[in-house]
Amino acid sequence: MLFDALARLHGDAKHRAVSEAGLERATEALGAETLGPDLYDGFTGIAWAVQHVQRPSESPEEDPLTDIDAALEDFLQTRPWTHRYDLVSGLVGMGAYALERLPRDGARRCLEAVVARLGELAERTQEGLRWKTQARHVVARLQGEHPEGSFNLGVAHGMAGVLIVLGGAVAAGVEAARELLHGGWTWFMARRGEDSAPARFPTRVGARHEPLTWPRRPAWCYGDPGVALGLHTLARAVGNAEWEAQALTLCLEAAGRWTDVASVKDGGLCHGSAGLAHLYNRLFQTTGEPAFATASRYWFRQLLSVHRQPGLGVAGFRAWEQFDDGSEGWTDNAGLLAGATGIALALLAATSSAEPSWDRMLLMSLPSPTLDSP
Repeated sequence: MLFDALARLHGDAKHRAVSEAGLERATEALGAETLGPDLYDGFTGIAWAVQHVQRPSESPEEDPLTDIDAALEDFLQTRPWTHRYDLVSGLVGMGAYALERLPRDGARRCLEAVVARLGELAERTQEGLRWKTQARHVVARLQGEHPEGSFNLGVAHGMAGVLIVLGGAVAAGVEAARELLHGGWTWFMARRGEDSAPARFPTRVGARHEPLTWPRRPAWCYGDPGVALGLHTLARAVGNAEWEAQALTLCLEAAGRWTDVASVKDGGLCHGSAGLAHLYNRLFQTTGEPAFATASRYWFRQLLSVHRQPGLGVAGFRAWEQFDDGSEGWTDNAGLLAGATGIALALLAATSSAEPSWDRMLLMSLPSPTLDSP
């Protein structure tokens, strides 16, 4: 995706060749390896990249992804749903793929199935709807602390991602998503902490709505900046002016409050300075609010002056990662989510006028509804 973006921007045949070679290796894996349906670690992610880079024909006979759509649609008929529900590894990620593939009939059926499964998983409360991360799906290092599961509020693994995909579904005309979105928004906004709380939103809450953990840093994956951007994105997608105003307030608050550079260890998109710089760039381009331009430049300066160390890592960037045993350390990471590729895409978006549509994989933006959507 990076080299495709470079090729489109610069008309460079070398970049085009690198992009095509990488995509060919990835698609070969579809036939050579056993891959699950997860967006970030499975066949759906490869198919998303094919859709994004090659823009296949909408004719089923000429579209190389028609069989992928059919396989995903079949998998989405699983009931009861015991797989994860999140963006990285579950229903929300499959919904992001389906949104990217609209207006194809197979994509619409997949999106409708995602909404149906989310509806079945939703828990009804007096404050609205919520989605539980089951104990078996809680990250290994926290399972002892959350033996009965918890309610995750993040974009990557939690309810913020659910709401964004539901917003995309509503905008695309999937009417069954509307009630789920309203119920989820009501419950989610009721979780806002007081001004004295460590953050506006906890990262996880318990069955009685008690905060279990709070964000330690500003990030896309967890914490106020990523959550606020997601809420603003979905509010605009469904055309709800009241929600958009509430979300804009949260975005401005996050930009001013979360400026602790010491808590942000590296430069990646997921939980690093490039992710923060890009999401505030997105907000500035959307709203024109000067505070977001200031915040974006602030984090780009951090990225280039602190997190870039020439001669180390990949192009001067290393990733600070937490391993399964709970230890932490530096790694050389060339990937999109935490590594140099994502950093390069953020820098490219900041230095060109081209729409950075690659960030739809992160739900930092949503596709515009097509004319064929009902």
